[in-house]
Amino acid sequence: YLQNVEKKDVLHCEVGQPQSGAPAIVAEAATKALIGPPRKVMGYTDAFGLTELRQKIAEHYRVAYGQVVDPKNIVVTTGSSGGFLLAFTGCFDVGDIIAVASSGYPCYRNISGALGIELVSIEINKEFKLTAKELSTEILRREIAGEKAISGLILSSPSNPTGSMLSDEELRDLCEVCDNAGVQFISDEIYHGISYGKKEATALTYSNTALVINSFSKYYSMSGWRLGWIVIPSELVDPINSLQQNMFINAPTISQTAA
Repeated sequence: YLQNVEKKDVLHCEVGQPQSGAPAIVAEAATKALIGPPRKVMGYTDAFGLTELRQKIAEHYRVAYGQVVDPKNIVVTTGSSGGFLLAFTGCFDVGDIIAVASSGYPCYRNISGALGIELVSIEINKEFKLTAKELSTEILRREIAGEKAISGLILSSPSNPTGSMLSDEELRDLCEVCDNAGVQFISDEIYHGISYGKKEATALTYSNTALVINSFSKYYSMSGWRLGWIVIPSELVDPINSLQQNMFINAPTISQTAA
């Protein structure tokens, strides 16, 4: 109304849409693949994605975080949204409880709710963070009250929408609480690279059981290309592979090729 009727300038903050669009080299790679020579068929890929792309993602973790990731544990997904679906269906059953921050990405609630997963909202602290302290307090409260235990936690850092970011120590402590309590941690790291000079940490540094979700949409400005990835523990490779084959077959081949 303000923009269309009163002709006022409005800064839209509701959609995380980068203004720049995909890097030129990405568009050029897509064009070359489609037109050639030689012209690529753009058929199905392996369910987990192109080997070359998964190797590049693994290299990214080595260079950016000093972490060795086996490409076999990387799943290229149809955006981070496809990653959420695979993670929720691969890790939880109907009636399981997932913890989310009281201020967080709405799709966590919407996707998990559609799958019959119950949610518990944990109040963020004065720094707009959900840390090991807040999670531990809720775990203990539920235990004392005889309530159903928390099965999982999904959290983004840097956070959508507050922008708060866990320190290395806070992320380490959170991973430790999750591992000790049997809580499946899903670390949404889609905003890594957009931290204004602060160095991000990945959950892969502190946990062998955490799932890490990321995407090409934000840092690489490829939102419409619908391409993301998950790093998963080895015990989830077979179930996630089956789910990917049946729900998505594979992420868009042209997007994978360009990425």
